Amino acid sequence: MTKTSSAAPIRRLDGITYWVIEDPNAIHDFINTEIRKEWEADARSEGRDPQKDLWLKSLFKRKWSLKIMDIDRIKLNSALMNYVDKKRGYYFSESLAKRSQELQEVIEKFSVVIWPLIIKKENSELVDGYCRHSTLRAMNVSRTYAYVGST
Repeated sequence: MTKTSSAAPIRRLDGITYWVIEDPNAIHDFINTEIRKEWEADARSEGRDPQKDLWLKSLFKRKWSLKIMDIDRIKLNSALMNYVDKKRGYYFSESLAKRSQELQEVIEKFSVVIWPLIIKKENSELVDGYCRHSTLRAMNVSRTYAYVGST
């Protein structure tokens, strides 16, 4: 996640430092501008039309809030966890493990600040932040900040 950090205060939870946006309208705007760009690019790279993506279509209608969530209650998307693009030699789970190890190192060495995870309220599914999530689990962190979106 990028930008908006100058407007986002810093909070600590269970030894981890987060940039957080507290205002629900500001979270909505952040997700529907900055994060939407990433998700649209992901859809295109996977050969999907972002205009037809049900998740992207639901974003404008969602109401967002900042919550503290137990890591163990967050569900992962198995299709994403098992995603493979053989043409590019890309295996999501392998990439995730490498990125998670790198993130853990910079959190431990430099106390790098991270963004909250992004969660669908209706099923507690993680929709953004797989690297942060796996890193926090590897570090035995039990709770995290999350932007939770409900329809």
